[in-house]
Parts: sequence; structure tokens; C-alpha cells
Amino acid sequence: MKSFNYIFCFIVLFLFVTSCSDSLTEKDKIRITREITTIVDNFLTPEINYDSHTNLRANVEGYVMGSDGAIIAESYGEYASSLKEAFKGIDRFLEMKPTKKYVYVLAKDAASCTCEFEGKLLATTGDTIIHNGCWTFVFKQINDQWKVVHENGTHTH
Repeated sequence: MKSFNYIFCFIVLFLFVTSCSDSLTEKDKIRITREITTIVDNFLTPEINYDSHTNLRANVEGYVMGSDGAIIAESYGEYASSLKEAFKGIDRFLEMKPTKKYVYVLAKDAASCTCEFEGKLLATTGDTIIHNGCWTFVFKQINDQWKVVHENGTHTH
């Protein structure tokens, strides 16, 4: 009977230790928050372009993008095509910066970031266009890289 108790205690301890190994530590949350913050800061710059947009997103099943009250892309391919069309009217971004960012760590391989941003772009017509908004990105770590798998936002100008 004693050996059964020892075995039972060992199994319970083993299950407890292995179940805790997947839990997030405060250190994990801080590290992931810094990583996501850096990615968003590096993305929302005047150097923003078609490649930086598409490289941020994951070409995975289930990718969805909503914007300004509608789902505008139900796949990465659909997103990339619509973005290519949109960039035909943009000469370059003159200004772009995040003004507020809030990261929420969901798991060791998942996080969200909601941010407000301000920007100006020069259209191919020569017009300067205010490009401000608020966006939420859902990041998933894929092959050791953080990629956006879902997103939704609103342009305010």
C-alpha cells in the first residue's frame, strides 16, 4: 500500500510540474510584451511599404482582416492582392508613428496589440492624406517569428 501511495504522489507531482511548465511567468509576459512592442514600433514608421505590410502578416489558413466596419480579406492571398491595389495610389508615407500601444499576452506563442497611430502619406496624385487610426493585431509565433493572424481596425482620417 505504501508503494501505491508513493507512486500516486509521484504521478500527481509529475502532472503538476508538467502542467505548470506551459504557464506564463511574469518574465515571459515582460519579454513577449517587449517583443511585440518592438515589432509594432518598427512597423509603424515612414518606411512602411507593401513588403513591410505583407511580411508582418502570416500566410496561414484562417488569416482574416477587418477594417472600417467590414471584413476586407478572408485569406492572406486576398489581403495581399487588395494591399497591392491600395499601394498603387501611394507614392510614400511622409509620417507614421504609434501614439498608444497596449499589448496583452495570451500565451507563450500568442499576443494581441491594440494601438493608435498617426500618419501622413503622399498619394500618387500629389495630395497629402492624413492616415490616422486604431488597429488591433493578433500575433502568433510561427517558426520563431511573430506574425499577425487576425486583425481589425479603423481609420479615423
